[in-house]
Amino acid sequence: MAIPGSELSEVFAQVVESTGKSVVRVQGRRRPFSGIVWSAKEVVTVHHALQHVEGELIVGVDGAEWKARLKGSDPSTDLALLEVDGALPPASFDSGGALKVGNLVLRLARPGQTVRATAGIVGAQGKTPWRTHRGGEIDRYLESDAAHQPGFSGGPLVGLDGKVLGMTTTGLLRGTSLTLPTPTLQRVISQLQQYGKVRQSYLGLSMQPLALPDDVKQLTGEEVGLVVIAVEKGGPADAAGLTYGDIVLHLGDATVKTVEDLFAYLRSDHVGQQVPVKFFRQGKVQTIQVTLGAKP
Repeated sequence: MAIPGSELSEVFAQVVESTGKSVVRVQGRRRPFSGIVWSAKEVVTVHHALQHVEGELIVGVDGAEWKARLKGSDPSTDLALLEVDGALPPASFDSGGALKVGNLVLRLARPGQTVRATAGIVGAQGKTPWRTHRGGEIDRYLESDAAHQPGFSGGPLVGLDGKVLGMTTTGLLRGTSLTLPTPTLQRVISQLQQYGKVRQSYLGLSMQPLALPDDVKQLTGEEVGLVVIAVEKGGPADAAGLTYGDIVLHLGDATVKTVEDLFAYLRSDHVGQQVPVKFFRQGKVQTIQVTLGAKP
């Protein structure tokens, strides 16, 4: 069914007006960036922009300004949470479960005094999580062709119902604008509220993939393992007895063949858990129990 252009134009304008009230300017360096009101006194924005802050952080919207403080941040997902000395209108968020490729969306930002917007469509979306180069887990891939302009980082991607589908960032892949979907925001911000950072379990090992020789393949039933190249003194693996040269094959119930496999297992909910580590040492397959620590 065809929608008159005037009606669609009015829908766009209403979304910008309503959701734009929850999009703020974040000022702390020469070039402002954007943020989204998460709760009455919290704003979510991009971590990478806060690395170059000079002086006080100021959050502004519609001519009003408030001081802000960093409550927590996570470089691996490029998310940061600010606490604001003021009462702001929280945005309405949508998980995007019904979102389809081709749906119209708006990208909002407030790099200056007023809200700005660009329009486009959902160009692509994935169904499985992906991991950033810093090990952060993004719940799914979400791409839009709505233009990204200076100061748009930290602003929302919004559906035509006015609900926020995710947050815009250029800090994870240089020169490329990505959207962090709402489920990722919810998961990471929950950790930032509790701990000021995203907790990650860790072993205290440096490892790299190793193609196993034929005789080791026969003994282990595996073709690739992770060989230990460094052990943190006093770390969880050191305390359990793992050492340089050991070849790790399984961690808990997971086969680990790549560093990505390792990151995928070392989630925040595994902190403090005792897990079996299966490894190869001096011609034998062995298993020891390691209590995973919280990454410093």
